[in-house]
Amino acid sequence: MKTKKLLRKIRALLSADQRAQVAKYKSLEKILKKLELKESALREKLDGETDEEKRGEILRKLEVIAAQAQKGGKLRQELGALRDAE
Repeated sequence: MKTKKLLRKIRALLSADQRAQVAKYKSLEKILKKLELKESALREKLDGETDEEKRGEILRKLEVIAAQAQKGGKLRQELGALRDAE
């Protein structure tokens, strides 16, 4: 193959990777927004709940959501750094 054709193929591969990263970043943004809304709804539910058993269950759900959001935030930072580096 000629050099120009090889360079075109490399550029196409690199841009495909970049498009995939952008799509993953956007998807992650949507998921984190949904987690934020869910956390907010659970906090409101927690404020109105008087049963200790149900309060404990809601708190456990909030802990899981917080952990997921933290992992998602780290991944978002990594993807953002990769996007900025290119």
